[in-house]
Amino acid sequence: MNSCPPLSVRNLILGLLVLFACLYVWFSSVFLHLWTPQSQVVTYDATLRIDSFSEPRSVFHSNKKLETEIREMMRIHASMNNEMVLIEQTRRSLIRSRYELEAQVMRLRTDAAVAEQHLLRLQTTLASYQKAAAFLSVNSSNSYKLAPLSVVVSASPSTPSSGCDMSTCFNWTACPFHSLSHLRVCFHHESAISDSRWHRALLTSPHFSTSCKNACVRVIFAPENCTGISCLYIGTTKDTMSPYVMRASSTRGVVRPGYDFVLSPLVNSTSERPPMVVNRRARWLLGASLGTSGPADGKAAFLMALRADADAGNLVNVRLRNASDECLTSSEALFHGTWRPCHDSNMVLGNSTFCLLVDNLGTNPADNNSGELGEQLATCLSNGAVPVFASNGAESRLFPFWEVLEPQWRQAVIFIPRARLPHLVYFLKTVDENTRIEMQLQGQRIWRKYLNTAAAQLATLFLALSRRLGLPQPPAPVTKSVPAFRSGSFHPERFYKPRAQVLSQVDVDGLLGPLGPQWDSPPAVQSVFTHSSLADPFWRHPSTPFTTQPLPTEFQFIEGATSNFRPINHTWNTAGKEFAADLGGMFPYEQFTSSGQEIKKAIMRIKFSVLLSLSVVVLTYDRESVLTVILEGFMNLPYLHSVVVVWNNPQPPSSNLLWPELHVPIYVVRTNKNSLNNRFLPFDIIKTEALLMLDDDVTLRHDEIILAFRIWRENRDRIVGFPARGHFWSSASQSWYYNSAHACEYSMVLTGAAFIHRYYLHAYTTEMPTEIRQRVDEELNCEDVAMNFLVSHITRKPPIKVSKLTQTCLCIVPPTFS
Repeated sequence: MNSCPPLSVRNLILGLLVLFACLYVWFSSVFLHLWTPQSQVVTYDATLRIDSFSEPRSVFHSNKKLETEIREMMRIHASMNNEMVLIEQTRRSLIRSRYELEAQVMRLRTDAAVAEQHLLRLQTTLASYQKAAAFLSVNSSNSYKLAPLSVVVSASPSTPSSGCDMSTCFNWTACPFHSLSHLRVCFHHESAISDSRWHRALLTSPHFSTSCKNACVRVIFAPENCTGISCLYIGTTKDTMSPYVMRASSTRGVVRPGYDFVLSPLVNSTSERPPMVVNRRARWLLGASLGTSGPADGKAAFLMALRADADAGNLVNVRLRNASDECLTSSEALFHGTWRPCHDSNMVLGNSTFCLLVDNLGTNPADNNSGELGEQLATCLSNGAVPVFASNGAESRLFPFWEVLEPQWRQAVIFIPRARLPHLVYFLKTVDENTRIEMQLQGQRIWRKYLNTAAAQLATLFLALSRRLGLPQPPAPVTKSVPAFRSGSFHPERFYKPRAQVLSQVDVDGLLGPLGPQWDSPPAVQSVFTHSSLADPFWRHPSTPFTTQPLPTEFQFIEGATSNFRPINHTWNTAGKEFAADLGGMFPYEQFTSSGQEIKKAIMRIKFSVLLSLSVVVLTYDRESVLTVILEGFMNLPYLHSVVVVWNNPQPPSSNLLWPELHVPIYVVRTNKNSLNNRFLPFDIIKTEALLMLDDDVTLRHDEIILAFRIWRENRDRIVGFPARGHFWSSASQSWYYNSAHACEYSMVLTGAAFIHRYYLHAYTTEMPTEIRQRVDEELNCEDVAMNFLVSHITRKPPIKVSKLTQTCLCIVPPTFS
């Protein structure tokens, strides 16, 4: 609000106006008197009160004197006009000076506020550097040197045929922990090969080594004489095998717990797989169609106990037959005493909710051998039924890879004590739909990930052996980053200062956090001993969103702790500033990476991708100006680690292109082909767990990005973002509808503005079926849908939507269809 003029100037102006008014009255009286008849002169004379004459008429006695008076009045009038013009000019000059001074004061106040903001940001950044230096000084000495093993294993154990285990028959000196990054196996090409599928899988395994000098275990497919190195035999059970050899077989044979492995029979890979979630109305509650070539001791008692329930006749379809019933062919009947699926088992299990697994029907667990349940499990899982096993305590001898898949098997199979068999139908009827679907889903995961192919079983076999030996898995594959510039450098060479008008639209908060130092996410050193059923177990990942559990809150305030926590130091009336100065939360300090992607495709949907610590990926079509504007917005963004621009254009960046000079490095990498899937490639230059994905039509302010980053830190296994989409089923049209309007109910969050964990880049590129990525390339779209489905499939959790401060949630809006 404008202030009033000074008091002296106001009095001066008022005085001059009063003087002017008096002179105007006086002059008007004299002027009117000169042109008034004689009869009226006396009245005016009395008003003028001229003392020079004794009588009023003497004033006008001389015409010459009258002219003199008139000229004098005209001179006075002109002088007054000049004075008024000068006064008005002075007044306007003073007002203009006042406005200039007020504008200068506002500029100084703004500069002071900006300087105070910069000072506060510098103080926060300096404190961040000091905390990082203190943490590094405490933890720099925590390094350990591993010495070679000096254990000597006896070459002739007392009873190797019956007592072989990892401590007595395995050569540990060939697997030193200090020199092996992971388990390595070798194969002599002169050795016999019984099944080419196993051989092909071995040659493509990340555990395979061409030289046995660098290997820990030698793989054989036929009985051989193994010396100096432990051997692992894969194939059918052989009685002539050396007792020192570890055996992995899917056929019937004696299993030495803790030393041998149980495989699943390989099935025809061309057979049709059931969906992950089987939604069907089954004819029978429990089904099985099995046959054996030997005597079926206990079959009658088993079936009688099974059908003890009054309702079992209509709900159970279990057929246990002998070879004489022509259930098995002559080649299938070679395995004496093993129950195997009959030819009609697919029809029976395809119309059953649960399938029954039958062992040798004995009561002693030691009587069970490997291979008795392999084919039954394969047939059951391939038909989408939930396995049911009347247990007698022999699970480790019967179920494939029990030592590493026991938690998954217990979630996928119903285990009931053998004595409770008469109540089995009652138990199955009490299983609710949610539990049944979860068990079906877990069974399909086991079947597809661990048992379906030779490569899957070989990876599971090496996983089990690695855990026995205490060795980590091979490092997860990453995409080699290739510089996009002709000079061979990742970094641009020509920069310009970001424009103030761009920063003013995104950097609207005084303090959101420190700007450094650059901090890589630490690797997960605990991955050797802790395992997650959600993460891909066949690789050693730098980090996953599932293995990191928050510590108790008091750990944030322990002096000299090895965890890099940045707790919020609350004090009176300064919580807002201190909340912005530190991340707080139940997880250590971290940053995010930003990655942008430039893509050249005329018919594709325009988008950016920027990878942030946090990562951001930017996709665009020859829109370098848009790319630079997006990158300008990252200037002074707190907790930003780096910017990675994925250059999809077959042509390198122009040498005339100017890049904004940010407070973090910019990496520009080139890809082999133009694909939307490049947004989710696990590049080796991404050093942080948090990734921010952005499209070029999305503008986010700094405070919105930091809000989403803080929310993601507490929900690391989920997608956290801004633009949401919904879908629903229309009963009228019997089809799904897609809702793109802003609403409070949503089904997915687009990756055009969302945080995700770095692990999901590996899952998208390696774990997800290739057919989905091919479909993305064909449609030139839907990569965000694929990522949402993948994350929800792994975690069974929905994404989290963060509302923008500049966006209103319209909760009562009719849906729009597209």
